Amino acid sequence: ACRNAPGPSRYVVCNADEGEPGTFKDRVLLTECPDLVFDGMTVAGYAIGAKLGLLYLRGEYRYLLEPLEAVLARRRAMGLLGESILGHPGFDFDIEIHLGAGAYICGEESALIESLEGKPGRPRNRPPFPVSHGYLGQPTAVNNVETLAAAALISARGGDWYRSLGTEKSAGTKLLSVAGDCSRPGVYEYPF
Repeated sequence: ACRNAPGPSRYVVCNADEGEPGTFKDRVLLTECPDLVFDGMTVAGYAIGAKLGLLYLRGEYRYLLEPLEAVLARRRAMGLLGESILGHPGFDFDIEIHLGAGAYICGEESALIESLEGKPGRPRNRPPFPVSHGYLGQPTAVNNVETLAAAALISARGGDWYRSLGTEKSAGTKLLSVAGDCSRPGVYEYPF
């Protein structure tokens, strides 16, 4: 739908606002597997014809900004971001990181887009939806960190591999944050 929506530009937005109490799976993915997330954003950019991806990083994760910028710089140097990615003419895509201001509501996709545009993070009335009228009024695909990381793995290993995990009606895996007064806090990945 986003690829086919009219507009001169398209955008991929990665929602890394992660404001739910006790959740930290996005933080772990961005710390331990940032290339996987950026691969997913790049795959999404290719799929919809976007030239720019925007990672909306939770303000409390500011300490991740410098390491993530370093990963992006390395990816640009390797030809994995920028113009003609991996030598494919016309496959131009780059990623920018934007810091959130700590507003819980900005985890909602349209409020996040408002914040990206420099406005107060307030949800938009819908329709229209971001897929046709998102960032800067252009078609925008908004997904979370976990979804984009999974998209990269599906691209690399194929849909059959992904469908082999979980159940027939709920394929794949889910990351679960376990926190609080418990024996083994952490992030766990389980098949559905």
